[in-house]
Amino acid sequence: MATFAVAGAGALGISMPAAADEHGDNSDENSMGMMDEEDELDDIGILNFARTLEFLEARFYKEVLDTIGEQGLRCSDPLQAVGGEVQDRAFDDLRVIQEHEEIHAEVLGETIEEPEFDFGTATEDPVEFLQTAALLEATGTGAYAGAAPLIENADLIPPALSIHSVEARHTSFLNVLNGEIGFPNAFDEALTVDEVLERAGPFIVE
Repeated sequence: MATFAVAGAGALGISMPAAADEHGDNSDENSMGMMDEEDELDDIGILNFARTLEFLEARFYKEVLDTIGEQGLRCSDPLQAVGGEVQDRAFDDLRVIQEHEEIHAEVLGETIEEPEFDFGTATEDPVEFLQTAALLEATGTGAYAGAAPLIENADLIPPALSIHSVEARHTSFLNVLNGEIGFPNAFDEALTVDEVLERAGPFIVE
């Protein structure tokens, strides 16, 4: 299987097939790097789609953690309600999540340039941040679940699923930080392209 070298990928034991390194004409793709609604989503479109989501999450966490800071987050109402070691470690754990998203974006290959994002007040208010982060993580988890059956290159499926399982753990952690059970459902929701666009699209500046 042809692969490309990515910093951090070896630590995860992940190497993506050469399809992840291909470049094509993206003039007919939308802001998520995906095909138009009426077109069939191919493997490059799926990689573009996934990489954009990973960039979105990575930039969101970085902007929030740099803006709100550790003390601001720790003293927020949701984390004070959670309390204990979870409250004490939340900032550091969220920084790890941010690093995960960066690595995921790198491993998925240079299929699309990083877009610009606008997160509004969600980067300034801890309550809005935690609610938005939970939404984005659930969206990412559902996006991988929805896209996996569409992948044609079988070599892409194992790394995609390995990212999906990590995103699911991120979702669980954010649920806990919002004072909810980390695993509310027996099954994760698989999202369609349109459903992902509805949730993540408003944060992407075209």
